[in-house]
Amino acid sequence: MPYGRKLKNYLYILPAFALYGLLILRSIIDTFTLSLYKWTGVGPKTFVGLANFQKLFLDMRFWNCIKNNMIWTGFYMVLPLGIGLLLATLLAQKRVRGRTFFRAVYFLPCVLSFVVVGIVWGWIYHPTFGVLNAILKFLGLGFLARGWLGDSHWALYCVILAGSWTYYGFCMVILISALQNIEPLLYDAVKIDGANKLQSFWFVTLPSLKNVLTFLMILSLANSFKIFDIVYVMTKGGPYLSTEVTSLYLYNKAFSQSQIGYASSISIVLMGIVSFMAINLIRLRES
Repeated sequence: MPYGRKLKNYLYILPAFALYGLLILRSIIDTFTLSLYKWTGVGPKTFVGLANFQKLFLDMRFWNCIKNNMIWTGFYMVLPLGIGLLLATLLAQKRVRGRTFFRAVYFLPCVLSFVVVGIVWGWIYHPTFGVLNAILKFLGLGFLARGWLGDSHWALYCVILAGSWTYYGFCMVILISALQNIEPLLYDAVKIDGANKLQSFWFVTLPSLKNVLTFLMILSLANSFKIFDIVYVMTKGGPYLSTEVTSLYLYNKAFSQSQIGYASSISIVLMGIVSFMAINLIRLRES
C-alpha cells in the first residue's frame, strides 16, 4: 500500500482515537498514577510507590472477591450463552408462530435497570412472603425453603441467577442475527452428505457462530467483573462476604473508607486480569 494512502487511512481513525485517548487512556494513566499514592480524596497525597499493590496481593478479602467474580464469569458464560443460543435456534425458524412476540418478551428484561431487577428478585427470594418459597411449599418441598439471600452457601448463586436473567434476551437477539446470516447452502450440503440436525448444528451452526460467540464471551467476562449494582441492592456483599465482588470492594475502599490510592490499585489489577483473560479467549478462538 502506498505511503500516502496508508497515511490517509490513519487520518480517518484519528478523531475516534483522539476521543478514545481523552476518555479512556487518560483515565487509565490517571488511575495508575493515583495507585502510587496514599490519598484520602482531600488534602495532600503521599507517594508510596508500589506499596498499594504489595498490600493488595496480600489482601485475602480481595482474593475472595476475585474468586466470586470468577464464579460469576463461569455462570455468565454458560447460562446466558447456552439459553440464548437455544432460544435463538428455536425463534430463528420461520415456522414458529408468534416468534416476534416471544423475541420481544425474552428481550424485555434487558431494558430493566439492575437496581429494579435486584429489588424484584429480592422479593422473590424473601424468606417470609417470597414467591420461590411459596412455590416450594405448594409442591410439597417446604423442606427446601430457606432465606436464600441469608444463606452463605446459596446467596451468590441466587444473585448470579437474578443478574444473568437480564442477559438471556441480549444473547438471543445477537445470535438470531448471526444465525440469519448463515448461508443456507451449507445446510443443504451437509444434508446431502447424510448429516442429521445435531450434526448440522455441530459442523455448520457452531463454526459459523465462532466470532459472535467469542464476542459474547468477552462481553460476559467484562460484565461479570464490573458487576456492582445488583449485588449492592440485594446483599451488599453479605452474608459473611460470600457475595462480595471486586467492584463492590473497590467502591467501599474508595467511598466508604476514603482509600483512593488503594482503590486505584484494585482498578489497575482488575483491568489487567480482564485484559489477560480476554486476550486468551481471542487466542483460543484463533488457534
